[in-house]
Amino acid sequence: MRDIIRRNPLAVVIAVIMHIAIIAFMVIGVDWLEKPVQPKSNVDIVQAKVIDQSRVDAEVEKLKKAEAAKRAKEKRRLADIKRKQEKEKKKLAELERKRKAKEKKAKAEAKKRAAAKKRAAAEKKRKATEAKKKALAEKKRKAEAKKKAAAEKRRKAAEAKKKAAAEKRRKAAEAKKKAEAERKRKAAEAKKKAAAEKRRKAAETAARQAAEQQALEDALKAELESERIAQEREQFLFAIKQKIENNWLRPTTVGDGLSCQLRVRLIPGGGVASVTVTRGSGNGAFDRSVEKAVYKADPLPVPKGTGFEAFRDLSLNFNPSK
Repeated sequence: MRDIIRRNPLAVVIAVIMHIAIIAFMVIGVDWLEKPVQPKSNVDIVQAKVIDQSRVDAEVEKLKKAEAAKRAKEKRRLADIKRKQEKEKKKLAELERKRKAKEKKAKAEAKKRAAAKKRAAAEKKRKATEAKKKALAEKKRKAEAKKKAAAEKRRKAAEAKKKAAAEKRRKAAEAKKKAEAERKRKAAEAKKKAAAEKRRKAAETAARQAAEQQALEDALKAELESERIAQEREQFLFAIKQKIENNWLRPTTVGDGLSCQLRVRLIPGGGVASVTVTRGSGNGAFDRSVEKAVYKADPLPVPKGTGFEAFRDLSLNFNPSK
């Protein structure tokens, strides 16, 4: 009866007015065709009271005010829900802004580290070039010194052949020793460079393998998280349907085998913002009873935090026979 009054307030008001008018007509008992003859009797006559039309109007006005107050209350409730939704939307926008700022900062730091690494590599290359130039200059200096020594040797050869020969052998031995030392030095440098290159390649290989392992672990974690979210969603959906069914009262005129599709919009915490029948059962009483059951089940069980977003707008199939 309350559902009928809520859905058709104007029809209810008209019906009340008509009933009052009929009762008034019956009480007054006006006969328009013949003037009634007052019988003479000693019996006390009971005077019937005529219903005041102003009282009828007042009652109608009272019903209208009650309906207007109800509509105003519903309007305030919807406005409150809208304010909560706007607040939630602003909160999500702020979280997204912070996430983007954090991501931007991380990119800037990565770029800064890359630039520093590039500068370090350039500095290393510059030092290597300078070292190479110094080595070449030293080699050239030694070659010039050797040339001068040979000239000096030829000059002294004129003075003492024996001494020159001995000096020649000594210098030859010294040159051989220097050459051997130079060969060993170059070999050591080549070996050192080869070892450094080997270590660099090994480090790169290890880093690549670590990155591949991390990517594999991340993919596995993402897959497990996806499965967990899917299982959690199914559990909450089952709990929601169960609570709606527990609050559903089957109309006396409704039989078995009926089902309907619902769209339910929720607010954080599981509060029901709206219920819409997207695919009716063909039986209006059944569809209305399901809508009423959803509102009675408020609040519905939903996850907290970011997991709620998957439940903000739900499509549910209500089939009590399954």
